[in-house]
Amino acid sequence: SHHSSDLERFSSMEANYAQGTLIWIKHDEEVWVQAEIVTANDKEIIVKTEADPDKRTVLGPNEPIFLRTSDVFTSEGLSVLDDLTQLTHLHEPAVLSSLQNRFDIDKIYTFTGPILIALNPFKYIPGLYDEEILRDFITTKPSTKPHVFNTSNSAYRGICDRQKPQTVLISGESGAGKTETTKHVMKFLATAGSLDGNITDVEKQVLESNPLLEAFGNARTLRNDNSSRFGKFIELQFRAGEGGGGTALGSPCRLCGARIRTYLLEKVRVCDQQEGERNYHI
Repeated sequence: SHHSSDLERFSSMEANYAQGTLIWIKHDEEVWVQAEIVTANDKEIIVKTEADPDKRTVLGPNEPIFLRTSDVFTSEGLSVLDDLTQLTHLHEPAVLSSLQNRFDIDKIYTFTGPILIALNPFKYIPGLYDEEILRDFITTKPSTKPHVFNTSNSAYRGICDRQKPQTVLISGESGAGKTETTKHVMKFLATAGSLDGNITDVEKQVLESNPLLEAFGNARTLRNDNSSRFGKFIELQFRAGEGGGGTALGSPCRLCGARIRTYLLEKVRVCDQQEGERNYHI
């Protein structure tokens, strides 16, 4: 029986990699490129790339094979998934390719389960953060659309409906967009937490604290013109909305205050900057 299971495993491996199987292969400049298997046996796999169909590349028997699905086109163009967990093959090239395809059509937000991935577009995308769009996301119905306002609304609903403190963790490398994303989250929560959408002094003060902090704690670096050179923990405080005690599902909560704790200020920048970098804005 041991012998037959080995045979089965071998034949299934052969079947997996039939001629014409679509795969991804590593590339020095592009990182991953689309390829197709020409022939496969137990010693080697010969593939051709989409970019150069006449050239043949040989893969060794131990090289991992990353399967890919053929691109699907609809009337709107290339079909792109809002959530990476829906990918047929979940591996690095499939994830990167999916994000790239969305990025190319200005869809910079993508879900991977409950986590939101945001790519820095390095340009202004009209209509992405309009007042109207923000208000559309202030809803008791969960939306499947990947957007920073959607994640912000999930946090807001957790406060209002479940009366539970919420945390939004924003992480990424330098220049990825953490500072801007934080501002969008704060703007959403301040607007959602204002009475009938009228911004009061409390909301105004919360939103206006950002430029002040940035003036003293942000600096121009080689990678980012407005790089936060300190950490900050922002606590927005809400109280149950008037009339309804705040326990009814969907009842609004009012923003009533905020507390910001700053830490890890890069003090060395005050007296010494790298070439091409600057001191704090102020």
